[in-house]
Amino acid sequence: MNQECKNIFNLIYKKGPLTKNAIIDATNIKLTKLNRLMDPLEEAKLIIESSVGDSTGGRKPILYDVNQQDYLVIGIDLSRTYTKIVITNLKMNILNSDQFLMDETDSPEKTVKMICKSVENMLQEMHSNREMFLGVGIGTVGPLDREKGIILNPSNFSGVGWINVPIKELLENGIHLPAFVDNGANTAALVEYLFGKGKDFTNIVYFNCGIGIRTGAIAEGKIVRTINDDEDAFGHMTIDVDGERCSCGNFGCIECYSSIVSILTKFTAALKKGRTSVITKPFDKITYVDICSAAEDGDELAKEIITSAATVFGAGLANYINLLNPGLVILSGPLINHSSLFYGVSKNVTLKKLYSQIKPNIIFHKGGYFGDNAIAIGAAAMAIENYLL
Repeated sequence: MNQECKNIFNLIYKKGPLTKNAIIDATNIKLTKLNRLMDPLEEAKLIIESSVGDSTGGRKPILYDVNQQDYLVIGIDLSRTYTKIVITNLKMNILNSDQFLMDETDSPEKTVKMICKSVENMLQEMHSNREMFLGVGIGTVGPLDREKGIILNPSNFSGVGWINVPIKELLENGIHLPAFVDNGANTAALVEYLFGKGKDFTNIVYFNCGIGIRTGAIAEGKIVRTINDDEDAFGHMTIDVDGERCSCGNFGCIECYSSIVSILTKFTAALKKGRTSVITKPFDKITYVDICSAAEDGDELAKEIITSAATVFGAGLANYINLLNPGLVILSGPLINHSSLFYGVSKNVTLKKLYSQIKPNIIFHKGGYFGDNAIAIGAAAMAIENYLL
C-alpha cells in the first residue's frame, strides 16, 4: 500500500465501520480519489462492505470496515514468569489463546520452541494457514533494542540465558512470519488507547504492578519512550535519597518498596524478627498471593506491608502524573488483581499528593478494558501499527 492507502485503511481500522461520506469528512479527500484509494484495499480484502447505514432521505449508505475473517495477527505476552499467546482478527477480538508458566529451566530457545508449538496447535484447531496472518507482535520485558528485536538484560527472569536474546529473529525463524517487538507495558497502553478505556483520551498511562513496575504511556497519541525502551524506568525513580539499595545499584528506588519482590522480602523479614501472622507456611513457601489474601482478611502484618508498598507507589505515581498530565491512569497487574487494598491505597495517596489543578481531571481505572490480555492483544495491535508507518 502507498501511504494514502495506508491512511484510509488506518482510519477504517480504528474508527470503522464508516461510510464514504464519513471518510471524506475526516480526510477532505474527494470522492473520485477516495474510490481510487479504496479499490486496492477492497481487492486485497483488507476492507469490506460490512453493513448498511441509516438513510438520511436517499439510498441507505454502505458502511466499510476491516475484514474480520481473512486476516489474523498473533500477539505474544512474554513475561518473566509466563508466556501468553493470542490470535486476533483485525478488530482485536481473541479467536484463540494459550498460556504456559515459565521457571528456571525455561531458556530463550526452549521458550521459543514452546511458543511455536502453541501457535502450530492453534492453527490446526482453527484450520488456518500462515497466509492469513499479517505478522507477530511481541510485548516483552525491557530493556530492549527494539529496532533489532533484542531483549538486552532484563532483571528477575525466571529462566537462564535471557541476556542479549534476538527474540525477533528466533520467532521469525520459528513461526515464519514477520515479527515486531516492543515492551509489554507499551503494547498494553497502545491497545487501551486505540480500542479500550483510553480511546477518548489524549494522554494515558498504564501500570502493571508485579515483580517489577512496568509502565507505558501515550502522550498526544504517541508512545512515550524511555532509554532502551526500559519499561521498568518508573520503578527506578528515586523516592528516598537515603533509602534501601536497589538491584539496579541505586538507592531508594520505588521498586525497593512497591514490587512483589520487596513485599515478600519485607514480610518474611518481619516474621523472622518475631512478628505474627495468620500465614503459617515456611518462609520460602509464602507467596505474594498469600500476603494479599491475608491483608484482605484483616491480618495486621500483611495490611501494614501492603499499605506501606502502596503508599510509596502512590507517591511516585503522583510525581509521574504531575509531569505527564494524563487523563486516564490504568492500574493493572498481579498486585492490583490480588489486592484491593494495594489499589485503593495507591489511588488515594496519588490523589492526595497530586498538584491541585491536575486532580479534577484524572480518572483511574482498575485493569483496563482488556484486563490480563492487554499486553498480548496490544502486541497484535503493535504489529499492525508497524505496517502503517
